[in-house]
Amino acid sequence: MDLSLDNNTGSYKIRSYSPGSIMINDATYQDPIVVGLDVLRENVLPVDSSELNKELLEELKISDYEVVILGTGKNQQFPSWDLLEQAQMMGTPLEVMATDAACRTFTILASDGRKVLALLYP
Repeated sequence: MDLSLDNNTGSYKIRSYSPGSIMINDATYQDPIVVGLDVLRENVLPVDSSELNKELLEELKISDYEVVILGTGKNQQFPSWDLLEQAQMMGTPLEVMATDAACRTFTILASDGRKVLALLYP
């Protein structure tokens, strides 16, 4: 699906998503990736979203964001209740959804100028 209508003022824009790959700006990513308006980090997320932990959320400084989206791949898969609770206690709950929905949501929030961070599993 094409997501090219985007008034995002940040450096990184999600252009498209298909199961197994995410296009951000002009690059295609096939591994889990972290993207925000002005941040793009590769090789920081575990291979499987079920392996996310509080220490990684702290390292990503999720409390600095209004919204943190977790895109879990083709299908929505909730992380452990403990991780959801830990994120909530850090001040920014995780919004969990399938990656196609996460990409659309990121694009909408970014175009509104919201401080959003997405943890995306293709």
